[in-house]
Amino acid sequence: MAKRPSWLILMTGLIAICLVLLAGGGARAEDGGLLRVTLDGKALDPEIGVRIGENGVRFINLPFLNQYLHINSDWDPDKGEIYLRFGKLTLLLFEDDPQYSVNGETRRLAAAPFEAENQLWVPLEFIEHLGLAVKSQDERSVALAWSASFLLGLERVQYQDRPAFMLLGAKPLTIKSFLLTGPDRLVVDLPGVQAHPAFDSAVAENPMVKRVRFSPNGDGLRVVFDLNRLSGYQIIQEPGSNQATIVLNYLVEAIDFFQNGPERKVYIKSNYPARYQVSTFDHPSRLVVDLAGATLVGNNRPIPGDGRWIKAVRMSQFNPDTVRVVLDLVTPTHCFVIRSRTHPNWLEIRTVQNITAVSWSEEKDGGRLTITGDGELVEAIRKLKDPQRLQVDLNFSRPAAALKLPAIQNEQVKGVKLIPLNATALRLEISLNYFVGYQPQFSADRRQLAISFRRSPVIGKTVVLDPGHGGVDSGASGRQGTREKDVVLEVGLRLRELLEDAGAHVVMTRSDDTFISLYERPFLANYLFSDLFISIHANSSPNFQTQGVEVYHYAGRSDSQHLAKSVLDNLVRGTQLNNLGVKYNDFIVIREAQMPGILIELGFLSNFQEETTLRSSEYKEKAAAAILAGIVDYYQKG
Repeated sequence: MAKRPSWLILMTGLIAICLVLLAGGGARAEDGGLLRVTLDGKALDPEIGVRIGENGVRFINLPFLNQYLHINSDWDPDKGEIYLRFGKLTLLLFEDDPQYSVNGETRRLAAAPFEAENQLWVPLEFIEHLGLAVKSQDERSVALAWSASFLLGLERVQYQDRPAFMLLGAKPLTIKSFLLTGPDRLVVDLPGVQAHPAFDSAVAENPMVKRVRFSPNGDGLRVVFDLNRLSGYQIIQEPGSNQATIVLNYLVEAIDFFQNGPERKVYIKSNYPARYQVSTFDHPSRLVVDLAGATLVGNNRPIPGDGRWIKAVRMSQFNPDTVRVVLDLVTPTHCFVIRSRTHPNWLEIRTVQNITAVSWSEEKDGGRLTITGDGELVEAIRKLKDPQRLQVDLNFSRPAAALKLPAIQNEQVKGVKLIPLNATALRLEISLNYFVGYQPQFSADRRQLAISFRRSPVIGKTVVLDPGHGGVDSGASGRQGTREKDVVLEVGLRLRELLEDAGAHVVMTRSDDTFISLYERPFLANYLFSDLFISIHANSSPNFQTQGVEVYHYAGRSDSQHLAKSVLDNLVRGTQLNNLGVKYNDFIVIREAQMPGILIELGFLSNFQEETTLRSSEYKEKAAAAILAGIVDYYQKG
């Protein structure tokens, strides 16, 4: 037999090693893809899959636990630790170790979790310990099923700006409900449902509810909401859904008439923001406002008007879920309904005002545009690009005959022009150079709006933005499947755009879903001799009730501490989340950065309500704008 060349022996050996590696640690299904997964007969998100590992053991990926079991997770690839919170159960798993713990009690799996292809994989055996069963499986698919119809959670959430409760079921929920008095309470029966062993019955109250109680009821479960005050309610549920939202009606408490010179309005006062529909009628002239999802608890006797605009105002419970307010008008009049800026839970019914003056003044840190009217101004301000400009829409307004615009041209503002939108709306368009945001300020009677523009202190500065985690490292994950790496990347990209508009040079440690090691992040900032290093993260806690924002700096660096305080103050003001304070820590990314550097925790994915907030585009925009404002304050205050 001829002797093989040495290079051929080497190649054969390498191929053999590759085949061994492919055969172990999570080989794929025969068709080259992951095994398809169903749960109770329904196909799951394409991201969810099962793969075959050593000895035929099957593994499912981590997103399944977040999206379908509503488990909060925090995976640290550097330590190989997987922290899970499932109701009242705290679970700790380890990569490449079959041992895990449940509330501190050690247990063992037949196979260990492992990382592959930027994902964490846990054995199917693990989810069987959580109330699921493998109904059937073959070479291409796995069918999972819940062993019973469980109630997995009752979460406090927001619905149309009002506090509400969300029921999370393992299977589609059938709901029977009714109100009782003496004491006032809402009873919700869930036939055929039982509380999951991990179900945490400790539920945060809301201002409408004293407490929530649970008890068995025949073959099902009864949930009782003890109410502070009797009101109507809604149950929001899509047909066949595993989730249902319980929303108590907001309370309409009073109506008031107000007049100040030519300005007249009617207040509709409720304890939460109202959802409303407006109709007008002639013969006789009247304005009708229907408040949906409302219960009338105030005095429903008519109140007199001024005899010039309104004859009288009437209020009634039109049907069990609608309060109707009727303005009997003296003559047909342009009226409009808006939410009160000073009392967010109130509505205002008003008439059109005149814009009497627009002026500009130069200031030490920038300039100020002042708009004056003969009634409370109703404005909408938005920033636009290409070209950069700020639009100020003055709704329910018209220009006074003598209105003139100022001539402006400086570092920030090129000029301003007036654009009529319709008979009762105007637009002021302000052309911009550099832009670091604006600060609106109203006079006490809200008839004057001053918009302050700040000079940019970051022109020419180099800022390194560091969206945390990425790639294989997802960071924390919430029970709705929200991943920390996705939230912080989007905030980072928005912040980059704002900083560039302000004249800064911005470099990102990552601008896509890429894994970057901890030491590489500050190394980049040091290599570039950057002026600032901003690392962006989202938080997680074993306590589901913990909420808020916090900012870290490395101990002993006063410049970083000042930056942290400035950014935190603006984040709290801009997002209205809880202030958890400025803290110091030995985090690698801020320890190794040789310039002012901070690590921002935007909020808690472990809190169901705050996770919902972090998912929203509105929050991400507010967070990015607040961080920019904090950076500007840091430079301007020295």
